[in-house]
Amino acid sequence: MRWYNSVTRHNFTDDVISLTTNDTTVTSQLTVVASVGLNGSQIVCVTYFTTTSLPTTATNIPSYTDKWMSPTLNVQCKLQH
Repeated sequence: MRWYNSVTRHNFTDDVISLTTNDTTVTSQLTVVASVGLNGSQIVCVTYFTTTSLPTTATNIPSYTDKWMSPTLNVQCKLQH
């Protein structure tokens, strides 16, 4: 899985991503702090695997890719007096 900002294309780091797995499910959760740098962007999660990324001798494993995109973020910072 890869989490990134749609505008900067920078990946989010592992310290803001939690990953949980069991025999049939992988769950990835991203937690970010709102900042003006996120305004106008979308958060993207790409899930993928290919036959070269799996340790196996099977020859019938399909490639897989899925992409999720958040709504466009609207972050407004206001100064308090």
